[in-house]
Amino acid sequence: MIKIFRNVRQRLLTENKFSKYLLYAIGEIVLVVIGILIALQINDWSQKNKNDQLANVYLMDFRHDLETDIETLTKRININKIVSKTADSIFLTLATKNKLSNEELLNFYNQNGVMVAESYFIPEKITIRQFESGNNAHLISSKTLKDNLFKYYSKNDRNEMNNEKSVQLYQHLFYSKEIIQPLLSGDIIYIIEGSTLGRPNLDLNDLRMNTEYIWSIGAKKNTTENQTLRYENIKAMAEDLIKMIDSEFESQQ
Repeated sequence: MIKIFRNVRQRLLTENKFSKYLLYAIGEIVLVVIGILIALQINDWSQKNKNDQLANVYLMDFRHDLETDIETLTKRININKIVSKTADSIFLTLATKNKLSNEELLNFYNQNGVMVAESYFIPEKITIRQFESGNNAHLISSKTLKDNLFKYYSKNDRNEMNNEKSVQLYQHLFYSKEIIQPLLSGDIIYIIEGSTLGRPNLDLNDLRMNTEYIWSIGAKKNTTENQTLRYENIKAMAEDLIKMIDSEFESQQ
């Protein structure tokens, strides 16, 4: 094709047909420009197709991470509700009982054991880390979806730094020690180990008067209920994000 154009151009020059040559040259330039534009368009289309495919991969990965977060949060919420109800049961026992049978004593000990259970939530971050490290924010066309994804992970980062670590600190320094130590009585140890180790039996009145113990049970209940509210809020955000991702997929069909 190039050889044909060259021959035509040479013939026009030798025949001294400058005006026709000029028109031909302009036409040739136009054809070259059109060819370049077509090539750029094809390249843009190919790149857009690759970006769309990569965006879909990220959205599917985000969806999977969010589903995992929801499952984890649901378990944490259920455990926290058990802890809160157990605190009520402990207070009820202290308010209505003066002496416990061996069965009641063991149950009371186990209830207090529930109060030292730890609850901690860290979201799945594999996808968001890959997404941010690759500067891939441009891949998600929906600004609303993109903004809400970043808000979700920012909220979790703040929750982890400001709330979860504080909960763990109080659990380790106060709750676990102040709840369990007063229960290491001879009768409970006998039920568990078969020997009192010479320790006195549990006195419910002494336990009622133990300020640190009562405070720890109440504080653990309050902390757990506040944590549950945060978990429910985070869970609702994750569920909304999944709906937005599904809507994004539907808009592409």
